[in-house]
Amino acid sequence: MAKVLLNIFVDYETLGKTINILTEEGVTGFYCVEYWGVSPQNWSGFIIKEEPEMAIEAIRDNTERAIQVNAVVNEDRAEAMMQALTEKLAGRRHTIMRLPVDAIRVTAP
Repeated sequence: MAKVLLNIFVDYETLGKTINILTEEGVTGFYCVEYWGVSPQNWSGFIIKEEPEMAIEAIRDNTERAIQVNAVVNEDRAEAMMQALTEKLAGRRHTIMRLPVDAIRVTAP
């Protein structure tokens, strides 16, 4: 059965709700990446000086704390999961990406 990777980008405060939705949809494992990001509308046209310290300061001043939740799921369930996330996260900022998985290798000694 084909697998896909769902990448769900949410605000920090939405992490628990997102994980609960995935659990309700049958996801049994996931991983998260915490990052500082900026939305396209806030970054559009933004130019930073190419001096390292000024660039770092600009990024720190213009980014927000966010989480990327990732789960590998069966392709036949992905659309329903995306729909559930979209409905239950309505009114909250989020982005969902669906990417094909070509191979998975798990080593657990």
